[in-house]
Amino acid sequence: MEERKEVLPLRIVAARFVDNDEQAGLAELDRIAADSSRLVQKRYLALWLALVATAVSATLMLNLGIVWTINEAPGADTLLIVGLACFILTMAVVASWRAFQYGGIKASAPQDAAYANPDEPAARNLERLFALLQRESTLRAFYQTKSGVRRYVDHRYFFGKLRAAHVAHEGAIRSALVGPVGFWFGRELFLEADIDKLIADAKAQPSRKGAPKQYDHTNAIIALIEHPQVRALDTSKKRGNQREIIELMEDWYRGRRLKVPSQTQLAPYANQILETIAKNRSS
Repeated sequence: MEERKEVLPLRIVAARFVDNDEQAGLAELDRIAADSSRLVQKRYLALWLALVATAVSATLMLNLGIVWTINEAPGADTLLIVGLACFILTMAVVASWRAFQYGGIKASAPQDAAYANPDEPAARNLERLFALLQRESTLRAFYQTKSGVRRYVDHRYFFGKLRAAHVAHEGAIRSALVGPVGFWFGRELFLEADIDKLIADAKAQPSRKGAPKQYDHTNAIIALIEHPQVRALDTSKKRGNQREIIELMEDWYRGRRLKVPSQTQLAPYANQILETIAKNRSS
């Protein structure tokens, strides 16, 4: 059977691993990435603040120390020593985050991924894709330079605990990644492959249409499109509308004593409602 290779964003490939419905798969990826990000948010913030504080202190002390040394001012040696100590602390902060991500300074083996629920089907299917990408084989992800040149990434980029960030839509989540070469890595990745064959090789089982749904999004959308608050929205506003619709959807679920989806899960449906309203008003 002839292979049908496509060049697609890794995020799209991952969405197809998660769900036969690509849009549903993308929504699941956003939820998984956001939940994974929340798991390490406090640690990342603390280390980021420590990194900024030590880096600024090192720069200030070393510059002052050099100036004082040139001017032969007393205390120059002390400033240089303090500056070097701050620089060492800066490197220690970076090393700490890298060790957390890869289980050590060297990315030598795949780590257990950080998922809010690693046993859910979506996370398991995503891990089947990453298991393929972790191999030192011809299946290699790449990013594109501004001139369109492909730059292939090493398989060890998928060893880290935070590998779900590679398929996140938000660049802010991807920017938390540290690559095996030691630099922050937030680029969007692509893959050239026969996706159906990949799914079969990985023995993944994407969710399919017609399977029992955990959330009744369709009825929620239908109910809210005609809601007075929704109909009164100013669709020209760029902010606030999505949040208001999400809150109304949450109320809709609570009013029926149903499990309330996360805000990340509801966001695409809120956008769908906004798009429908905008089209209706323009026609």
